[in-house]
Amino acid sequence: MEGTEHETCEDTEMLPDVSKRYFEEYDVELLFADKGTSGTLAVLERGERAYIEWTPFESYDFDTHMSFDEWGVIAHDSTKDQTTNNVPPLRIAISMVSAIKQNVGERGKPCVIITVKDSSLPVMYFPKLDSIYSFIHCLKRFLCFIRDRDTLIVDHSKAGLYSVLKELELDGHSSASSNHTYKKIVYDFQDVYDVTLTGLSKVTNFLRTSVVGKPVSRPGAQTSKTAMLPMSPPAHLCHRPAESDFELYDVRKPLSKAAPVERDETFTQALWETHIDLEGRVCRVKELQDRIFGGGCSPEIRKEVWPFLLNVYPWNSTIEERAIIMEEKKKEYEVLKTQWKSVSKSQLKRFALYRDREALVEKDVLRTDRALEFYSGKDNPHVDDLYEMLMTYCQYNFDLGYVQGMSDLLSPLYRLFKDKLMTFWAFVGYMDLVESHFFLDQQKIQGKLADLSSLIYYCDSELYNHLEKEDSSNFFFCFRWLLINFKREFKDNDVLELWEVIWTCPYNTDYTLFIATAILLQERDVILKNKMAFADILRYINDLSQRLSLHDVLGHTESLFHNIRSQPDIPYNIKSHILHINDDTPLSSLDSTAHRNITVASQDSLLPSYSNMSSTN
Repeated sequence: MEGTEHETCEDTEMLPDVSKRYFEEYDVELLFADKGTSGTLAVLERGERAYIEWTPFESYDFDTHMSFDEWGVIAHDSTKDQTTNNVPPLRIAISMVSAIKQNVGERGKPCVIITVKDSSLPVMYFPKLDSIYSFIHCLKRFLCFIRDRDTLIVDHSKAGLYSVLKELELDGHSSASSNHTYKKIVYDFQDVYDVTLTGLSKVTNFLRTSVVGKPVSRPGAQTSKTAMLPMSPPAHLCHRPAESDFELYDVRKPLSKAAPVERDETFTQALWETHIDLEGRVCRVKELQDRIFGGGCSPEIRKEVWPFLLNVYPWNSTIEERAIIMEEKKKEYEVLKTQWKSVSKSQLKRFALYRDREALVEKDVLRTDRALEFYSGKDNPHVDDLYEMLMTYCQYNFDLGYVQGMSDLLSPLYRLFKDKLMTFWAFVGYMDLVESHFFLDQQKIQGKLADLSSLIYYCDSELYNHLEKEDSSNFFFCFRWLLINFKREFKDNDVLELWEVIWTCPYNTDYTLFIATAILLQERDVILKNKMAFADILRYINDLSQRLSLHDVLGHTESLFHNIRSQPDIPYNIKSHILHINDDTPLSSLDSTAHRNITVASQDSLLPSYSNMSSTN
């Protein structure tokens, strides 16, 4: 957790290394003694704390960053060498920030003034206005702001999404109320992703009250002055304003829309056989994965292909080797199953963790996909098989155990394989890919929601501003999407193809983020035109379940991905942490799907922007 508002930075020697960098902007000029010094501004994590750090381009006598208090002494000490740019680096804990004033300074460049502990840092001049937007947006991960004209005041009574979710940990140090809150979020997932609006609204209202601390906005309800701020600058701000008249709005030119990428032909049995040698090894694996990503597998070959996609078998294993592998896995499965089945009633009385997990599994399997014929009816043996496999997984992965949502991932696998042994080990492989979604600290899902927020802000600031105005910019309404990889959003067979696309994505990124972004951009007109409030957004997003066209979504997703990646002004956090590219990486080297027909929209594209995009529903 971050420190208190007035906590000072630790000694540099004691600081851990940088664990994550959220924002970086070069050529940020710090004005000191009427002289400007350019440097690099960054927002980053060191261990459990987040910092704003500024480092001058020119060398300084001290080879360490200064804390805020130390910096104030050194930078203002008249006995120090006052050469032109002899300004030390600066590091401040984000928890110390109390306000940020946004302005256009005397130099005619956009700037911010950060207030820390009732004192102001020197003015920071940014090279462009968009850089300030990205900087402020990044800080919203950690801080909750209240706008007062051109000043953003930190409300320390309300934490940002990062801080709240990080606080809800069951590590023995949390308070009883925090433990109860966390259990509500982690273990009562059914309230988050149940089909009924009542369940979804209940938990989201709970989360929203915990994190945001405001009552749900209702259609027609009076909004605050902050919510009434216009979504675009007034006309007089099109010209450079006087300093006292300047007010910064979170607006940017919407991303141009590119035509959706057409899906390739389905990967068929005939094509699959061309990738199998005489001994049963799979050849040209990258080509195979690219073709599955582009067109999906034919249903009749999924049983053969998926064990390789989910790491049940190595790609280079022969038919004989796979038989040996499965025999070993059969023995291991029987051992694991015997272990949990042999727990006696006497042991159960002193084994609370086991009792809790068993009760949770038993409750979940009775309501997982029961509308499907495969699981319908009373005393259905397939439901019992789900129970057996999930309890066996608890024994296999005892640290994680069972968390609600896992049954949603297991159910389609069993309907496909109709074999407990293969289903279980395919499920193990799937969980290896998404295990972090279910960790108790929730850092993975927390980070994905924050990344989704960044993508929506970059692509369509009008939509983002509306969500923020309606207290929906935490994107909790997308929680179910990311937790179980859209399992409930598409029809049964479409879900299988979607999962194949996610598993075989050739790009070094979390493709689910772009899928979620594409869906929201497709639905943005409906949300904005109807001026949907918080509850309306929940209802609308929930009602999209089973109504989305998979191929439309996938076509727009890939188009969006290439469109974003081709832009010259990609913010640092998107470029580095979502796209995982750097300035020295040629875009051509990132493409592994050259056989596909992909068109990228230019800034001057005749296609409309996402802000003019019509809903597909």
